[in-house]
Amino acid sequence: MIDKLYKDYYNQLLWYCIKLSGNNTSLAEDIVQETFIKALENTHILYELSEGQCRSWLYKTAKNTFIDKVRRMANEPKNSHPLVANDDLSRVLVKQLCNQLPSEERVLFWMRYIEGYNSRELGEMFDLPPSTVRSRLSAARKKMLKIYFEEKGKGD
Repeated sequence: MIDKLYKDYYNQLLWYCIKLSGNNTSLAEDIVQETFIKALENTHILYELSEGQCRSWLYKTAKNTFIDKVRRMANEPKNSHPLVANDDLSRVLVKQLCNQLPSEERVLFWMRYIEGYNSRELGEMFDLPPSTVRSRLSAARKKMLKIYFEEKGKGD
């Protein structure tokens, strides 16, 4: 049963967790792993559920696991587990991907996700409604994911 759920939902759940974690793939993989460990621990419950209910159970468990993990991280001393290690290449990768975006999307993306401005502040700076800023950021994220997976496919 768990094998089937894993085969059917691993990739979908991973994408959900990547989006949930703000594109932190490492955190997303940890959450998915913990979710399936919990599924193993609760196999007796999952056998009584339909496939749709099992899927819902997985997503709800992943979301709750993410929330718990974020709470634990917030309560930890700041220097115990830095989110970006000195040798972490994720910032470099994001910068490389960001450089392939059109100019306006690149600036919005960088200011939102690296510098920390919110969509309202960016809207005021660029004379755009916050909803337009969010829409353009969404388009930028989609383009970056597409570029990433196209490049990753070339290297494998």
